[in-house]
Amino acid sequence: MQQGDRAQSWTAGGMETGPTEIKAVIVGDGGCGKTSLLMVFAKGDFPRVYVPTVFEKYSASFQIGGKPVQINLWDTAGQEDYDRLRPLSYTGAHVILMCFDVTSPNSFDNILTKWYPEVNHFCKGVPIVLVGCKTDLRKDKVLLRRLHKDQLEPITYHKVTASLILMESPKRQWKTQSPAH
Repeated sequence: MQQGDRAQSWTAGGMETGPTEIKAVIVGDGGCGKTSLLMVFAKGDFPRVYVPTVFEKYSASFQIGGKPVQINLWDTAGQEDYDRLRPLSYTGAHVILMCFDVTSPNSFDNILTKWYPEVNHFCKGVPIVLVGCKTDLRKDKVLLRRLHKDQLEPITYHKVTASLILMESPKRQWKTQSPAH
């Protein structure tokens, strides 16, 4: 299915629009929470043990405005070992969920240095949704002590917003005026 296509089914009375199918590809560092996010969404079940994903596909069906929608969630491996395999999952994507761990500044830094450039290369023009995972751990005292020991802190909405503005600024043409003398 190409971007923007809808699943179609034919009936004796003519063409009937079937469920809209959406392909969502999920990317982000290994261990950032991608699989947990998808399992909770698609199955309502939170995994208790971390098992690195090579490739997994989850599906969920629901209704929007009374119309059936099926979303196919493609979970990808975030580890570098799979950098050559992962681009195969981008074909036909309608949306990208770019995930990071809010308790790992390195995970967020990789959004800007690794994931955005990769997605932009393989999926130019495909909408991107930035998703902060593990928000339930933002106030975990043990984790906060470990971060503070390294002079770090959890990623906040304001940090994300500022980083995205900085990332976009080279693309904008700023008009400057010399002060009048």
